[in-house]
Amino acid sequence: MKQRKLKLQVDAIVDVVNCLEQTIPNHLLVKYINDETIGLLQQILALETGLKTHIENSIRHAMLRSEDLAMGKNHANATYQKDSDAQITQTQVQLSEAVKVLRHICAQGKINETELEAFTSELSWAFLMVSVASFIAQGYKFAALEDRFSAQGYFQKAQSLLMESLHPNPRRVRMIKELSEIIEGSRRTMSRDLLPERPLPD
Repeated sequence: MKQRKLKLQVDAIVDVVNCLEQTIPNHLLVKYINDETIGLLQQILALETGLKTHIENSIRHAMLRSEDLAMGKNHANATYQKDSDAQITQTQVQLSEAVKVLRHICAQGKINETELEAFTSELSWAFLMVSVASFIAQGYKFAALEDRFSAQGYFQKAQSLLMESLHPNPRRVRMIKELSEIIEGSRRTMSRDLLPERPLPD
């Protein structure tokens, strides 16, 4: 029973790690969360009375993943931009889960309050940007099809989310300004440092 509970926890955290790897640029934050699976798997191993090979393989795999994350491997494709509303929602659920895991890690003394605050701020920015970047990408798509009306609608949706947010990230104010310029027609795309996403249309 205890093993099953731990196994469910591991599966849930692995889902969070998979999602974060594809979404946020900070691989160290992801490593801390992945390290949590190693501890849980070791608890499962300690409880196992039968064959242990499968669990040992899982631990080895999780450790290799943490090593790759520490070196920033497999992380070049991280993007806030998602392709559907379902993907946006799913990603935001996992980002919220990541905050819970980090609070737990902090309570265990593995990270300090300052790190927790920085990571939490980064995850709440990612939560906002998943919607914003996805709306902007849709706007670009319609702009490329010369459907100015639909494109403007998406750019305005992205801008509204940024304006409603109180996030202290300085990029927020710049993005609001640049979106105004895109909506007015004096600018075609966002600055690359604001949206280092998939290749932007020229």
